Amino acid sequence: MGNLEEAKAFFIEMVGVGVQPDGVTFNVLIDAICKQRRFQDANQLLELMIQRGIHPNMITYTTLIDAFCKEGRMEEANALLDLMIQRGQFPNVVTYTTMIDALCKQGIIQEAIELLDLMIKRGEHPNRVTYTTLIDSLCKQGIIQEAIELLDLMIQRGEHPNRITYNTLINSLCKQRRMEEASKLVDLMIQQGKLPDTVTYTTLVDTLCKGGRIEGAIKLVVLIIQQGQHPNTVTYTTLVNALCKEGRIKGAIKLVVLMIEQGQLPNTVTYTTLIHALCKVRRMEEAMALFELMIQSGQQPNTITYNIMIKGICKNGQLEKANDFLSKMEKNGCAPNVVTFNTPISCFSKNSKASKAVELLCVMADKNLCPNATTFSIVINLLSNLKDKKHQQILDLLPTFPA
Repeated sequence: MGNLEEAKAFFIEMVGVGVQPDGVTFNVLIDAICKQRRFQDANQLLELMIQRGIHPNMITYTTLIDAFCKEGRMEEANALLDLMIQRGQFPNVVTYTTMIDALCKQGIIQEAIELLDLMIKRGEHPNRVTYTTLIDSLCKQGIIQEAIELLDLMIQRGEHPNRITYNTLINSLCKQRRMEEASKLVDLMIQQGKLPDTVTYTTLVDTLCKGGRIEGAIKLVVLIIQQGQHPNTVTYTTLVNALCKEGRIKGAIKLVVLMIEQGQLPNTVTYTTLIHALCKVRRMEEAMALFELMIQSGQQPNTITYNIMIKGICKNGQLEKANDFLSKMEKNGCAPNVVTFNTPISCFSKNSKASKAVELLCVMADKNLCPNATTFSIVINLLSNLKDKKHQQILDLLPTFPA
């Protein structure tokens, strides 16, 4: 701020002694004032510039328009655009793109499209950034057909979309489960000399999996590898999750092996997904082995992983082991939550081990964990199944939870 004030004082001194500042001097000062968001001062400088017979150039107007656009002051930006044209200075691609971007960010898409049409009519060529900005905004508003038409126009006018442009459209088509059109767009992308990247393929794999087309997703992953591309951990995990949901654990394990062979290490989500699938079908030895492998490979189990394991161990009737696992969880620096406690408390309750259930409730209270509706339901069931004397004993032992 201090340097700006010094510059302004020097400028006033220049004018005072009859030295005529040139356009460059005005532009530097306008830029600095705009960065300080002093828009009234910037406008006054523009007026002074015109009064002194100095013609604002493209840099002057674009600097001011950009500043107003960033603040969302579109009326003032539009007024400047009109003034610019009136004074015989025609906006360039940067000026138009700045305006279009600001209109898109405010959700005024129709005005942005009208400005694009005006830009083309005036002989200015929109560039890749101009088109991609509009395509992205149209996609975000779900106006995909118009976005596709804009992509066609872009190619017709000799502008080559990049991966970001294609991925934006492919992602939007996939969200609407329009797989055929998304696949055609991938083909067009390849024809235009842009090889799909990991983002493109992961989007397609995810959509195929969500649509239950797992075989298609597997074929796509194989094709990616054959083309010399490397699916990332997210791509593999998406497919592992889909296979596990269908109970195809063997296929999921094979995929994890392939994943490792291809140099992609499973992450916490990959391991947790497989562990969950194994626990659901009570293959606890394999789940436990995978849990240990997860830690050995440097991936730390999170609360969800531990909760899945504890639930699996409880369902397997190994209640003391579940209790030990809870202790292990805390030793490893992973904080249990109310779901962690609810599972063993419920199992102890159902197996007539009320004292053990109360012990865990007390631990829960000591940790300032608030019970949820499931916890209350478990406690009510526990008390309702006890005889009078035992009922009172357990009732007296129940902890007070934080409000």
